[in-house]
Amino acid sequence: MLMRHLAFLFVFIFSLQTYAQVPVSVINKALAQSKPKVAEVPPAAETSYIRYEELEKLKSPRETMRTFVESMEEVKKATGSSRAYFDQAARTFNLSRIDESLREMTGRQAAEKLINTLDRITKIDFNHIPDDPNGSKWYFRKQSLTEGSKTIEAEIAIEKNADGAWRFTPETVSTIGNLYTSISHLGVVEGVVEYKNWKTRLKGHLPAWTSEELLMFTKGQWLGFLFIFSVGILALSLIRYLTTLYIRALVKKESLNFKEKDHYKATLPFGLLAFSLVGMGGIRLLELDLDSYAVLIRAFYILIAVTSVWSAVKIVDLITLHFVKIAKDTHNKFDDVLVPMLSKTSKVLVMAFGTILVAHSLTFDIGSILAGLGIGGVAVALAAKDTISNLFGSVTVIMDRPFLIGDYVSLDKGLEGTVEEVGFRSTRIRTPHQSLVSIPNNVLANMAIDNFGMRGSRRFKTFLQMDYSTPVEKLEEFCERLRYLCKIHPIINPDTAQIYVNDMTDKSINILLTVFFKTTDGNVELEERHKLLMEILKLANEVGVRFAFPTNTMLLAPTDELQNFKEARASNSSL
Repeated sequence: MLMRHLAFLFVFIFSLQTYAQVPVSVINKALAQSKPKVAEVPPAAETSYIRYEELEKLKSPRETMRTFVESMEEVKKATGSSRAYFDQAARTFNLSRIDESLREMTGRQAAEKLINTLDRITKIDFNHIPDDPNGSKWYFRKQSLTEGSKTIEAEIAIEKNADGAWRFTPETVSTIGNLYTSISHLGVVEGVVEYKNWKTRLKGHLPAWTSEELLMFTKGQWLGFLFIFSVGILALSLIRYLTTLYIRALVKKESLNFKEKDHYKATLPFGLLAFSLVGMGGIRLLELDLDSYAVLIRAFYILIAVTSVWSAVKIVDLITLHFVKIAKDTHNKFDDVLVPMLSKTSKVLVMAFGTILVAHSLTFDIGSILAGLGIGGVAVALAAKDTISNLFGSVTVIMDRPFLIGDYVSLDKGLEGTVEEVGFRSTRIRTPHQSLVSIPNNVLANMAIDNFGMRGSRRFKTFLQMDYSTPVEKLEEFCERLRYLCKIHPIINPDTAQIYVNDMTDKSINILLTVFFKTTDGNVELEERHKLLMEILKLANEVGVRFAFPTNTMLLAPTDELQNFKEARASNSSL
């Protein structure tokens, strides 16, 4: 059961990684291929046709203005396909100086303000606009505007771009808001239908003081900020409350090891993500100037990226708790090693994707960064060869399974202890002195490992040293009764018990005693060893045998004999 869950998680992570590496164009192409086709058109020919049609609509200042005005007229009618016309109108602007992620919104805002400005100045007569594809930059309007202490050179102009298309200039995009503000109090000219949307209708019902300037923004925009902030706080609180209820229900249902006081703390990234999304949507509706809009929208992009990564890490933590619970319910200790390893791997993948997401939100060139990482990957691999070696060592340890968490092992150089954790870089072993030893996994993979935890039974071997004065009959009786004692013992395996007179030394007659306790618990072994030794002492008293102990014998000779020995020794030394 657990292995199926883990396999599903691993496939899911791999799928995310694979999806992240597939260009969006490839995915769109695959989706397009899945739709029924009416006619087969070569991609190159189709692209060329679309490009030619686009250039025809922008081939001169007159055609660009015609394309823009006619597109916005269709938008004013609010037809079902108005979005396509809105996009067509936005394409008449040169947005090359605008950040790519902001171009669509900037183009729409510029189109709205430009049509409202044109409608208040005059009804466009296309015959008065030059139609020369190779002419010079054409100005519809150019004037100096004074805002506070600064002067702004505003313009509505069309110029030829590098691709041959005529578009409204970047200066038009950046100053059209100022130009519209200067004439927004005027009504539209006769014969022109005014462009209105829900925002303009809303502003029509607001008091006049909402359009007054206050610290860079209008008072109405400040009210909009306050409303967005209030809705964001409400969304943050609601999401945290609902997420906390879900986590508590999940913890209770799955009996997860997750403290109740930490439930609400874990929901903070989800609440901040909801706040960021509300702020992102709200900022798009306030009709801010381009510079302020770019700064605020970029800030919310970064906040969304950071909170998304943070939320993903919290989700990985919750999933890990679920798998830890399943691992504890299984008898296979291999799961206890695999679950933390997969948890760390998932977090590394989340952080890697998160770093790319945050870098993209900061307008870094992700393609160049990834290309640079590919080139520098060799140097990084050489510099981090020990780390990579340890990573492969950890994979070897997990796959080969020479030990499990909790096993008592003996390694080279006299190192032994209980395995506590297998990490990416090292394995931690708790020694009998209660110190913690960390061994690099690449070193551990090449060491001889004696795993006491894999024993089915535990051996006890000793020599019973008997005194030479013990009669042979007593020795034989003692050995027989020892065999019987081992045979009836509940934990000793009688088939492997060995009790024999094994050796005769200069101090004792040695009886070999080797038994195997049918347990893998060290504490149980010590307790049964104590009981066995006490039974042996009692049995020795009953049989009447004596254990040998170290003795030294000193022989004392009479004084005359000692004197003769000294004289003989002296005469021998003089010779």
